[in-house]
Amino acid sequence: MSINTKLKKLEDKAMAKGEYAVAAAAAHLLHDIGCVDKQINLVGALHEVGYLQNSFSPYWKEFRTDESAWIERCLARLVTADHDYWALAALLGCNGPTTISIAIGQGFKSAATRLYERFDKPKVHVDTLYLTANGEVLHPVLEVGYDIKDMKTVDMGRARALSLKNKQWKPGDRMGDGGLSLSMQAKLPHGAWRSVWTAFKTWDA
Repeated sequence: MSINTKLKKLEDKAMAKGEYAVAAAAAHLLHDIGCVDKQINLVGALHEVGYLQNSFSPYWKEFRTDESAWIERCLARLVTADHDYWALAALLGCNGPTTISIAIGQGFKSAATRLYERFDKPKVHVDTLYLTANGEVLHPVLEVGYDIKDMKTVDMGRARALSLKNKQWKPGDRMGDGGLSLSMQAKLPHGAWRSVWTAFKTWDA
């Protein structure tokens, strides 16, 4: 089945189910199939409405022939956009260390790392990144979490700012606790969250 046929079927199915964001993203992509931004929008919209990985991973394969370029574009959108959930979700399933390396190449700095456990899967390594720091306020903040076995991203977060309780914090110090403002998070196999304020807890690896 050609990608155009697949997209048209997806558009019709999404309209019938009331998944209008997916329908619109598919329709826009059909008119400009080579546009990376529209490809990102479709993948992000599929995740946002709750499609599971076996439904949208074929689009990963179709559109991510150059994964580094895909990551670069998603990150470029996230640098300035507080609400670009589709670009955030479109990073799921990418290579985690590569995503972090490209982010650092775009000017992000690593503030801290941590690990968390999952019930029946390998641990997740999370790197907290930021562009600039003004005292104890870091902004914007990007969190890249990847499976330590297959190295694929399973947990992506982005916030306008992280305000630390440690008022004397400076780059290189332990971060401690704080709060994320205007945050959003995308997870595999599913999960989409947005919040005005979210508690932040970490420990340096």
